[in-house]
Amino acid sequence: MNNFSAPHPRSRICTKPKSYLSFLGDLIFGRFDKGADVEKFEKALVEKFKVSYIVCVPAARVGIHLTLKNLIKPGQGVIMSPYTVADVVNMVIAAGGRPIFADIEQQTCNIDPDKIEPLIDQNTGAVLITHLHGIAAPAHRILKICQKHNLPMIEDAAQAFGASEGGRRLGTIGEAGIYSFGMYKNINSWYGGAVVSENKALIDKIKNELSQYHYLSAKFIFKRMLKGLMTDFLTFPPLFKLLTFWIFRYGFLNDIAWINRRVEIELDLRRKDVVPAHYLARFTPFQARLAFSQLDRIDQENNLRVERANLYRSELQNITNLILPPGSDSNSFNIYPAFPIQYQDRKKMLKWLMLQKRDITAQHLKNCADLPAFSEFYHDCPVARKTASEVILLPTYPRYPVSEVRRNIKAIRSYFQNN
Repeated sequence: MNNFSAPHPRSRICTKPKSYLSFLGDLIFGRFDKGADVEKFEKALVEKFKVSYIVCVPAARVGIHLTLKNLIKPGQGVIMSPYTVADVVNMVIAAGGRPIFADIEQQTCNIDPDKIEPLIDQNTGAVLITHLHGIAAPAHRILKICQKHNLPMIEDAAQAFGASEGGRRLGTIGEAGIYSFGMYKNINSWYGGAVVSENKALIDKIKNELSQYHYLSAKFIFKRMLKGLMTDFLTFPPLFKLLTFWIFRYGFLNDIAWINRRVEIELDLRRKDVVPAHYLARFTPFQARLAFSQLDRIDQENNLRVERANLYRSELQNITNLILPPGSDSNSFNIYPAFPIQYQDRKKMLKWLMLQKRDITAQHLKNCADLPAFSEFYHDCPVARKTASEVILLPTYPRYPVSEVRRNIKAIRSYFQNN
């Protein structure tokens, strides 16, 4: 077995030694939940995104819940994409809303603006759009629809921190925007997020509710960090090439469930009518300090992702059987946490790529409109159904070598030459 023929890992979390050592220092000196660092970080975000009000939240999905809870009336419909994680749908339900699924555009994987207005009725309370894969949904166009019907537009920008449309950062265009600072995001505070808005009353209500809760516990963060440390260890390129890749490759090629589940996320597809108790907590000063230390590098790292995405696009755009995401233009800047391509026989291509010693993965998102847990809200969304079975994510993270991008491209092109 030649370890030099093994690839770099498909993803690595955004960590440095400080991500771990600062936690230990805070515990030793008793400052984990001490200091005005949350307010300092919120002020820095206000300046970066040129908005008036920001509040940090324990998780992006909790931010979605709290935002909707304070903008809609119980029982009102929330028009949204079904191509998302099940827990986002749960946050709508827990906020008192009824998910109204609108189908998506195939190329962008985002909600189709043409599908929104026909779903609006007298019981509609809001429109929730997601900027998936760091690709801008047509926020300004959808905003006009919302303004016409006097509805708030909420932006789920969990994967789009730093992207923009029409000269404005995604998340700052609608009534409110939600960002994520989770372990796999481009700013990693192990858990957490933020809600941004020009609506002071909304932010004040969210802050008031959060003030009733305790900080996220050091034990909870420590468990997240242990998971992160294990991920960092297993994806450390020398170890990954020598051992980890071959284990996962064997599991994938031989369909061994207990191995394959180690790399799957968002496996809980149950309906939740109330917010889980452990979601209700406050973003800690430790997390704020950690996130603040990463803020200055985010735009530079996003540019590196874009460079890798552009290379994929330039080399794959002439393959007619592939659907590629849109590129950035004068009106939008997309950041591509991964480069999503679509192919009708995804499993066959992924098996070929694994045989070529390429570590590539399928997108884990489901068409939530088809999930049994949400059968009460069923709406036929054929594009989302098709997309959920076809999206493949190509690595773009800043530490991913350009030489590996070229090897991925070569392997994909070889697939079409041999199939």
